[in-house]
Amino acid sequence: MREEGVVRVNLSELIADKIRQDIIHARLAPGDKLPPHEELCTRWGVSRVTVREALNKLQAMGLVEIHQGRGTYIRQANQSFFKKHFEIHLILDKETVLSLLEARKIIETSLVELATARRTPDEISKLKDIMEKMRIAVEEDDSLEFAVIDFQFHKTIAEMAKNRFLLLMLEKIQYFMENQQRDMYAYSLAKGIVGHTKSYRDHLRIYSAMAKKDCQGAAESMHKHITRIENLVISYYAQQK
Repeated sequence: MREEGVVRVNLSELIADKIRQDIIHARLAPGDKLPPHEELCTRWGVSRVTVREALNKLQAMGLVEIHQGRGTYIRQANQSFFKKHFEIHLILDKETVLSLLEARKIIETSLVELATARRTPDEISKLKDIMEKMRIAVEEDDSLEFAVIDFQFHKTIAEMAKNRFLLLMLEKIQYFMENQQRDMYAYSLAKGIVGHTKSYRDHLRIYSAMAKKDCQGAAESMHKHITRIENLVISYYAQQK
């Protein structure tokens, strides 16, 4: 009997989404061959059945071709696929975005705690480099570049946590919210509501806590940062009426 309130995560769908995003963002090109099933199983820590289900979903969408004995290859995505992808971004309303942010707050607060406890000197150095790119984007008032670096910052923290399934769930949320967040950054800059400087300072507080291995401080800073974004969303949609 299924317990109420328990979320069942479909791992094959998460893995299919990860590969689909790699195709959308040209990290995988038509003709590329995916690694063997055994390697994908090891990478994601899942069974062969889960990998087969994920690849079958992608084949049903027309994104891959599965050849017995030869492997799985990326196909050229058709126009209807990209049309559907962009329409997904367009239909998100205020309630949906706020629900996604609520999920993101729960996931990322846990991720940053894990990342702070598990991070290596090389990883914190990589995060420092990302902060420098973010600082430059702030100086140049480049909202699109800032949004790209913002996603990179949060994804890097998720990778540092070394939990592949939490990473997949965060990537799925980012996938749905990417265009909305860029629009809201541009809006905040134009209206002076929550400028890039404030957002940069949020990220700097998160980074500083992680550099000190202050797990609680990093989690609190992440929570405050995403709460600030939630307030921006409310203001953004209020102005659209």
